[in-house]
Amino acid sequence: MTTILATYYAKIQDVPDSEYKVEILEDGPVKKVAVNGKVYDVDYNVGGDSIYSIIINHHSHGVQISPTSHSSYTIMNKGELYQIELKGELEKIHNARSGADAVGRQVVLKTYVRKGDEVKKGDPLCVLVAMKMENEIRSVADGVVKEIFVEENTKVGLNERIMVVE
Repeated sequence: MTTILATYYAKIQDVPDSEYKVEILEDGPVKKVAVNGKVYDVDYNVGGDSIYSIIINHHSHGVQISPTSHSSYTIMNKGELYQIELKGELEKIHNARSGADAVGRQVVLKTYVRKGDEVKKGDPLCVLVAMKMENEIRSVADGVVKEIFVEENTKVGLNERIMVVE
């Protein structure tokens, strides 16, 4: 099982459906980074205040990155200008929960199992967040995960199905 050191969400402003899930898998001279599940080897060198040479899978990219606020950046790559909003995992969940439709709802922070996994009574299945409290949901019996009805960072309400263990 791969350990995720950090998770971020990057959204290109003014581009619909442009959110990317970025997971830091390994930190070191060359980092392992997953973007929407695809893994890359990433290294970078700073060439000035905002100029970076980013090396992705042995291909170099000259990029200018300038912060515009605490979570927004202007990125210039090959003459193209992008405005990026970057959020950490907990900030994304908090923002999702602060909407009016989130009243009385919980957010699935993390799932530990996949369909077909064998679990024992007491094994952790997932983590739900409600009112800033994390609640680990554990299996009530030995069995196999037959169905999973949620994804990470989705909202669930009272009596909604999360998963089936038989």
